[in-house]
Amino acid sequence: MKKTIFLAILIIVLALGAYFGVAILTREARASVAQSRGEAFIHQLYAEYSILGKSCQGEDTDGDAYVSCDFRITSTAQEERVVHLQCPTMWKSLLGNTCKESRALVTPQ
Repeated sequence: MKKTIFLAILIIVLALGAYFGVAILTREARASVAQSRGEAFIHQLYAEYSILGKSCQGEDTDGDAYVSCDFRITSTAQEERVVHLQCPTMWKSLLGNTCKESRALVTPQ
């Protein structure tokens, strides 16, 4: 009886660990793919700018296979901007989809 309870608890703990592990890895993979797509988008559209900072979320909150990314960029004239993008995740990026700007450019104060 004790072995059965222990085995059941062990199986539940392992299943929960696997579930949360896969969820975390999936989020990280989404963010990584979106970030690389965002970098390519910035280098193509804002060639005269260099990237100072970048951040992509891994959670697709509205289920459209795009995640939000923010890129802080600067020009050679030291003009800084923040570009807000929606970048494709896993399967959308395989279809050749690219990022799209989600809001107007922001110039930091």
